[in-house]
Amino acid sequence: MGNKHRPFYRIVVAKSASARDSAAIEYIGTYDPLTKPSTVQLKNDRALHWLMNGAEPTETVAILLKRQGVLDEFFSQRPKAKKKFGFLDKTTQAMSRQSAISQVEAAPAAEPKKEEVAAEAVPAEEAPAVEETAPVAEEAPVEETPEATEEAPE
Repeated sequence: MGNKHRPFYRIVVAKSASARDSAAIEYIGTYDPLTKPSTVQLKNDRALHWLMNGAEPTETVAILLKRQGVLDEFFSQRPKAKKKFGFLDKTTQAMSRQSAISQVEAAPAAEPKKEEVAAEAVPAEEAPAVEETAPVAEEAPVEETPEATEEAPE
């Protein structure tokens, strides 16, 4: 699914031993990462059904299931299964940090007031002294010899 530089994914239920492009048991949703925010369409009841029957989602699909609330419902029914998904805690923390960073970057920066700028300026008396360097002696001009100015014979 998708085109070159335009990813679009199906969320499928498949046997773990089957090949990547082989037939899937059931299609339960789609994921479009290019939309802002990314779009996930999922059959929550079917996803929960397969989780209850022992399906193990990949990391990416587990994150999508967590966003949709399917994993929370699964963990409420099977609390011991939460051990398998320990990676989700680190991933969701990283995702929340990334979203916080993107929100801060998206917010317009407030311009400092003139009083604040003036307060930050260091008076010349407190500024560190700049060392003066000795002036570099200029090189003497090279005298042109008559041989150098003549054109070479052809």
